Amino acid sequence: MRTLVAAVLLSVMPFCGAQSVPPMAADAKPGLDVATIKPSQADEERVVAVQGTRLVTKATSLVDLMMLAYSVHSLQIADAPDWAKAEKFDVVMQPNLPGRASTAQMRSVMEQLLAARFDLSFHHERRELPVYRIVPAKGGPKLTPASTEGKATNTAGIGITPGQMTVTNATLPEFASLMQRYVRLDRPIVDHTGIAGKYDYKLVWTPDFSQFDGNPPGPVNNDAGAPTLYTAIQEQLGLKLEAAKEPADVMVIDRVMKPSDN
Repeated sequence: MRTLVAAVLLSVMPFCGAQSVPPMAADAKPGLDVATIKPSQADEERVVAVQGTRLVTKATSLVDLMMLAYSVHSLQIADAPDWAKAEKFDVVMQPNLPGRASTAQMRSVMEQLLAARFDLSFHHERRELPVYRIVPAKGGPKLTPASTEGKATNTAGIGITPGQMTVTNATLPEFASLMQRYVRLDRPIVDHTGIAGKYDYKLVWTPDFSQFDGNPPGPVNNDAGAPTLYTAIQEQLGLKLEAAKEPADVMVIDRVMKPSDN
Protein backbone atom coordinates (compact mmCIF):
# COMPACT_ATOMS: atom_id res chain seq x y z
CA MET A 1 0.00 0.00 0.00
CA ARG A 2 1.53 3.30 -1.05
CA THR A 3 -0.54 6.41 -0.49
CA LEU A 4 0.87 9.79 -1.40
CA VAL A 5 0.25 12.14 1.49
CA ALA A 6 0.61 15.71 0.29
CA ALA A 7 1.83 18.53 2.46
CA VAL A 8 0.19 21.83 3.11
CA LEU A 9 3.14 23.81 4.40
CA LEU A 10 1.23 26.57 6.15
CA SER A 11 1.13 27.47 9.80
CA VAL A 12 -2.64 27.44 9.75
CA MET A 13 -5.73 26.71 11.71
CA PRO A 14 -7.59 23.58 10.60
CA PHE A 15 -10.74 23.77 8.52
CA CYS A 16 -13.14 24.10 11.43
CA GLY A 17 -15.68 26.82 12.02
CA ALA A 18 -17.43 27.89 15.18
CA GLN A 19 -19.12 24.80 16.56
CA SER A 20 -22.34 26.80 17.02
CA VAL A 21 -22.72 26.80 13.23
CA PRO A 22 -24.50 23.59 12.13
CA PRO A 23 -22.61 21.50 9.58
CA MET A 24 -23.47 21.59 5.90
CA ALA A 25 -25.17 18.44 4.62
CA ALA A 26 -22.53 15.79 3.97
CA ASP A 27 -23.69 15.27 0.37
CA ALA A 28 -23.98 19.00 -0.39
CA LYS A 29 -21.92 20.36 -3.27
CA PRO A 30 -21.43 24.06 -2.49
CA GLY A 31 -20.45 26.63 -5.09
CA LEU A 32 -18.68 29.95 -4.69
CA ASP A 33 -21.02 32.70 -3.50
CA VAL A 34 -18.73 35.71 -3.06
CA ALA A 35 -15.00 36.18 -2.67
CA THR A 36 -12.73 39.16 -2.11
CA ILE A 37 -9.03 39.07 -2.93
CA LYS A 38 -6.64 41.91 -2.17
CA PRO A 39 -2.86 42.30 -1.88
CA SER A 40 -1.51 41.64 1.60
CA GLN A 41 0.29 44.22 3.70
CA ALA A 42 4.04 43.71 3.89
CA ASP A 43 4.08 42.93 7.63
CA GLU A 44 1.10 40.55 7.72
CA GLU A 45 1.53 37.07 9.18
CA ARG A 46 0.17 34.10 7.25
CA VAL A 47 -3.20 32.85 8.49
CA VAL A 48 -5.77 30.39 7.17
CA ALA A 49 -8.94 30.03 9.23
CA VAL A 50 -12.63 29.33 8.98
CA GLN A 51 -14.68 32.07 10.62
CA GLY A 52 -18.28 30.94 10.90
CA THR A 53 -19.04 29.79 7.35
CA ARG A 54 -16.31 31.81 5.61
CA LEU A 55 -12.74 30.90 4.77
CA VAL A 56 -10.32 33.74 5.56
CA THR A 57 -6.64 33.82 4.59
CA LYS A 58 -3.96 36.42 5.05
CA ALA A 59 -0.54 36.66 3.38
CA THR A 60 -1.10 33.57 1.22
CA SER A 61 0.42 33.14 -2.22
CA LEU A 62 -1.24 31.42 -5.16
CA VAL A 63 0.99 28.39 -4.50
CA ASP A 64 -0.14 28.40 -0.86
CA LEU A 65 -3.79 28.44 -1.97
CA MET A 66 -3.20 25.62 -4.46
CA MET A 67 -1.51 23.53 -1.78
CA LEU A 68 -4.50 24.07 0.48
CA ALA A 69 -7.17 23.49 -2.18
CA TYR A 70 -5.61 20.38 -3.75
CA SER A 71 -3.75 19.01 -0.70
CA VAL A 72 -0.41 18.92 -2.50
CA HIS A 73 3.16 19.75 -1.58
CA SER A 74 4.83 22.71 -3.28
CA LEU A 75 7.10 20.25 -5.11
CA GLN A 76 3.95 18.89 -6.78
CA ILE A 77 3.22 22.25 -8.46
CA ALA A 78 5.19 22.85 -11.67
CA ASP A 79 5.59 25.76 -14.10
CA ALA A 80 4.21 28.38 -11.72
CA PRO A 81 5.24 31.96 -12.61
CA ASP A 82 7.51 33.77 -10.14
CA TRP A 83 4.68 35.97 -8.81
CA ALA A 84 2.66 32.87 -7.85
CA LYS A 85 5.09 32.28 -4.97
CA ALA A 86 6.26 35.82 -4.24
CA GLU A 87 3.04 37.86 -4.18
CA LYS A 88 0.76 37.47 -1.16
CA PHE A 89 -3.01 37.91 -0.99
CA ASP A 90 -5.75 38.23 1.61
CA VAL A 91 -8.80 36.18 0.67
CA VAL A 92 -12.33 36.00 2.07
CA MET A 93 -14.43 33.23 0.51
CA GLN A 94 -18.07 32.37 1.17
CA PRO A 95 -19.76 29.15 -0.05
CA ASN A 96 -23.26 29.57 -1.50
CA LEU A 97 -24.96 27.03 0.82
CA PRO A 98 -25.76 27.43 4.52
CA GLY A 99 -23.89 25.58 7.23
CA ARG A 100 -20.29 24.81 8.19
CA ALA A 101 -18.53 23.24 5.21
CA SER A 102 -16.36 20.18 5.71
CA THR A 103 -12.70 20.26 4.72
CA ALA A 104 -13.49 18.55 1.40
CA GLN A 105 -16.38 20.95 0.67
CA MET A 106 -14.30 24.03 1.46
CA ARG A 107 -11.47 22.77 -0.72
CA SER A 108 -13.93 22.24 -3.58
CA VAL A 109 -15.11 25.85 -3.27
CA MET A 110 -11.50 27.04 -3.22
CA GLU A 111 -10.83 25.13 -6.44
CA GLN A 112 -13.71 27.08 -8.00
CA LEU A 113 -12.23 30.35 -6.73
CA LEU A 114 -8.83 29.56 -8.24
CA ALA A 115 -10.42 28.82 -11.62
CA ALA A 116 -12.72 31.86 -11.57
CA ARG A 117 -10.43 34.52 -10.15
CA PHE A 118 -6.94 33.32 -11.11
CA ASP A 119 -8.00 31.69 -14.41
CA LEU A 120 -6.07 28.62 -13.25
CA SER A 121 -5.90 25.57 -15.46
CA PHE A 122 -3.44 22.68 -15.28
CA HIS A 123 -2.84 19.07 -16.22
CA HIS A 124 -1.40 16.13 -14.30
CA GLU A 125 1.87 14.33 -14.96
CA ARG A 126 3.84 11.64 -13.15
CA ARG A 127 7.31 12.86 -12.29
CA GLU A 128 10.06 11.56 -10.08
CA LEU A 129 10.22 13.62 -6.88
CA PRO A 130 12.17 13.53 -3.65
CA VAL A 131 9.87 12.07 -0.98
CA TYR A 132 9.92 10.72 2.52
CA ARG A 133 8.78 7.13 2.77
CA ILE A 134 7.11 6.44 6.09
CA VAL A 135 7.98 2.88 7.15
CA PRO A 136 8.04 0.83 10.37
CA ALA A 137 11.18 1.37 12.43
CA LYS A 138 13.34 -1.44 13.77
CA GLY A 139 11.32 -3.20 16.45
CA GLY A 140 8.01 -2.39 14.79
CA PRO A 141 5.33 0.26 15.24
CA LYS A 142 4.33 1.57 18.66
CA LEU A 143 0.80 2.67 17.81
CA THR A 144 -2.13 3.05 20.19
CA PRO A 145 -5.51 2.02 18.70
CA ALA A 146 -7.88 4.97 18.62
CA SER A 147 -9.94 5.32 21.77
CA THR A 148 -12.85 6.52 19.61
CA GLU A 149 -12.74 3.44 17.35
CA GLY A 150 -16.30 2.23 16.78
CA LYS A 151 -17.91 5.38 18.17
CA ALA A 152 -20.06 7.86 16.28
CA THR A 153 -17.30 10.21 15.16
CA ASN A 154 -15.12 9.39 12.15
CA THR A 155 -13.17 12.64 12.27
CA ALA A 156 -9.50 12.93 13.13
CA GLY A 157 -8.68 15.55 15.77
CA ILE A 158 -5.48 17.51 16.35
CA GLY A 159 -3.91 19.65 19.03
CA ILE A 160 -0.56 21.26 18.34
CA THR A 161 2.00 23.63 19.72
CA PRO A 162 5.59 23.88 18.45
CA GLY A 163 7.27 20.73 19.74
CA GLN A 164 4.12 18.82 20.67
CA MET A 165 1.40 17.23 18.55
CA THR A 166 -1.57 15.15 19.71
CA VAL A 167 -3.68 13.46 17.03
CA THR A 168 -6.73 11.30 17.72
CA ASN A 169 -8.70 8.81 15.63
CA ALA A 170 -6.46 9.07 12.55
CA THR A 171 -5.13 6.63 9.99
CA LEU A 172 -1.44 6.74 9.16
CA PRO A 173 -2.01 8.74 5.95
CA GLU A 174 -4.20 11.20 7.92
CA PHE A 175 -1.54 11.52 10.62
CA ALA A 176 1.18 12.18 8.07
CA SER A 177 -0.97 14.75 6.26
CA LEU A 178 -1.74 16.57 9.52
CA MET A 179 1.92 16.50 10.50
CA GLN A 180 2.97 18.04 7.21
CA ARG A 181 0.15 20.60 7.32
CA TYR A 182 1.46 22.04 10.57
CA VAL A 183 5.14 21.08 10.66
CA ARG A 184 7.31 22.15 7.77
CA LEU A 185 8.83 19.25 5.87
CA ASP A 186 10.76 19.71 2.65
CA ARG A 187 9.15 16.93 0.60
CA PRO A 188 5.92 14.90 0.33
CA ILE A 189 5.42 11.77 2.40
CA VAL A 190 4.55 8.41 0.84
CA ASP A 191 2.98 5.85 3.15
CA HIS A 192 4.80 2.54 2.76
CA THR A 193 3.68 0.98 6.04
CA GLY A 194 0.64 -0.93 4.78
CA ILE A 195 -0.84 -0.44 8.25
CA ALA A 196 -4.63 -0.06 8.36
CA GLY A 197 -6.84 1.20 11.16
CA LYS A 198 -7.12 4.37 13.22
CA TYR A 199 -4.80 5.34 16.04
CA ASP A 200 -4.09 8.01 18.64
CA TYR A 201 -0.66 9.66 18.31
CA LYS A 202 1.40 11.92 20.55
CA LEU A 203 4.75 13.40 19.57
CA VAL A 204 7.00 15.57 21.72
CA TRP A 205 10.16 16.98 20.16
CA THR A 206 12.49 19.96 20.08
CA PRO A 207 11.59 22.00 16.98
CA ASP A 208 14.09 23.94 14.93
CA PHE A 209 13.42 27.32 13.37
CA SER A 210 12.81 25.90 9.89
CA GLN A 211 9.68 24.14 11.11
CA PHE A 212 6.25 25.81 11.10
CA ASP A 213 7.43 28.05 8.23
CA GLY A 214 9.10 30.25 10.82
CA ASN A 215 5.63 31.10 12.21
CA PRO A 216 4.96 28.74 15.15
CA PRO A 217 1.35 28.50 16.40
CA GLY A 218 2.09 29.33 20.03
CA PRO A 219 5.01 29.09 22.48
CA VAL A 220 7.84 26.80 21.44
CA ASN A 221 8.49 23.68 23.52
CA ASN A 222 11.82 24.29 25.25
CA ASP A 223 12.15 20.83 26.80
CA ALA A 224 15.89 20.36 26.56
CA GLY A 225 15.50 16.58 26.80
CA ALA A 226 13.15 16.24 23.84
CA PRO A 227 14.63 14.68 20.67
CA THR A 228 14.46 16.03 17.13
CA LEU A 229 11.26 15.44 15.17
CA TYR A 230 12.67 12.53 13.18
CA THR A 231 14.04 10.81 16.28
CA ALA A 232 10.74 11.39 18.11
CA ILE A 233 8.77 9.71 15.31
CA GLN A 234 11.07 6.68 15.57
CA GLU A 235 11.26 6.43 19.37
CA GLN A 236 7.66 7.36 20.24
CA LEU A 237 5.71 5.86 17.29
CA GLY A 238 8.01 3.11 16.06
CA LEU A 239 8.03 4.65 12.57
CA LYS A 240 10.69 6.39 10.53
CA LEU A 241 11.02 8.63 7.50
CA GLU A 242 13.34 7.45 4.73
CA ALA A 243 14.49 9.91 2.07
CA ALA A 244 13.99 8.55 -1.44
CA LYS A 245 12.92 9.42 -4.97
CA GLU A 246 9.91 7.94 -6.72
CA PRO A 247 7.16 8.88 -9.21
CA ALA A 248 4.45 11.16 -7.83
CA ASP A 249 1.55 13.15 -9.23
CA VAL A 250 2.45 16.70 -10.29
CA MET A 251 0.12 19.56 -11.24
CA VAL A 252 1.62 21.30 -14.29
CA ILE A 253 0.18 24.80 -14.72
CA ASP A 254 -1.04 25.54 -18.25
CA ARG A 255 -2.54 28.99 -17.61
CA VAL A 256 -2.82 31.37 -14.66
CA MET A 257 -3.31 35.11 -14.21
CA LYS A 258 -3.10 37.52 -11.31
CA PRO A 259 -6.50 37.71 -9.61
CA SER A 260 -9.25 39.78 -11.18
CA ASP A 261 -10.60 42.84 -9.38
CA ASN A 262 -13.22 42.34 -6.67
